[in-house]
Amino acid sequence: MRHLLSMGALAGALAGMILAGTVHLRAADAPAATPTTAPTVDEATQKRIDGKAKRLIEAARIDDAAKAESVKTILGTWFVTLWDWHKQHDPELAQLWSEWSKARSVVPKDEFPGEIVAHKIDDAYSSLKPAYQALLSQLAAAELTPEQIDAIKETWSRSPGMTRTYNAYLQTVPDLTDEQKKVIHDRMLLAREAAMLTDADKEIVNLYKIHKVKVEAYIGSIQWAKLHAAFANKGKVAKGAPGTKPADASK
Repeated sequence: MRHLLSMGALAGALAGMILAGTVHLRAADAPAATPTTAPTVDEATQKRIDGKAKRLIEAARIDDAAKAESVKTILGTWFVTLWDWHKQHDPELAQLWSEWSKARSVVPKDEFPGEIVAHKIDDAYSSLKPAYQALLSQLAAAELTPEQIDAIKETWSRSPGMTRTYNAYLQTVPDLTDEQKKVIHDRMLLAREAAMLTDADKEIVNLYKIHKVKVEAYIGSIQWAKLHAAFANKGKVAKGAPGTKPADASK
């Protein structure tokens, strides 16, 4: 399947390519036309689409009725693409997630084996990413603002959520520098992008966890650096190093 999704193959057969036999898949850098009609689906699927699209449209505060209907059509096409892709690839993903959980359960704790599996999980999603990029292009073409698209992404992740998780890190480590905050924020943005490729709650949590592991390792290194600096300073004071004052025992 993946070789069919190479950029060259997509460019050569864009009009005829379909994912899971239902919806068109475009290359990430190809112009993405806004769908004018939603894909034909059964009543139960349409009801599912309507509910999910309504929640996202409300989050984006799309008040114009025509624009809301256009976005609903775009989202409906994406939902069908997403669900059909997962029908094909969930067995592979289930195996990889099982390997990931097993790799992370080693004692003593070591995240490196899980990191190797995490790269495989990311690779497994690669054939869905062009369709996701097409979704973003279509939303922009529908004249949604960057803030509205951001609201859709933020709402999609539900819990744990990008902003919620980022704010929790700031509360946990309140003395982060602006640069350190940016590193963590950018990593959480990557987590949110990864989570856009599924609507399964457990999978969203796990995709965030892959990135949270990196944040927590980064925070750990920051704290270690601070502890090490404090220890080195303490040693200098104890030795009466130049520029330091010995402690006053009378106080």
